[in-house]
Amino acid sequence: MVKSELQQLQEIRKDNEFLKESYDMLRRKYSNQYIAIKNRNIIAHDRDIKKVMKLVSEKNINPADVLIEFLHPKDMILIL
Repeated sequence: MVKSELQQLQEIRKDNEFLKESYDMLRRKYSNQYIAIKNRNIIAHDRDIKKVMKLVSEKNINPADVLIEFLHPKDMILIL
């Protein structure tokens, strides 16, 4: 079954909500790493984004359908 764009956006929104709700716990566990979230689960993580993309692809999941986020260390200050 091919998912509609609306279904894909809804899934990403749910994964984004999971990220927000779990951010502190995830940052403690995966600090200074990229994490890939699909269906409210961490499906891959690593310090190298290319490796995360490879791990996602190896699970036969399109990286475009996954929320990928870098978790900065807690004491890091970003100046934009």
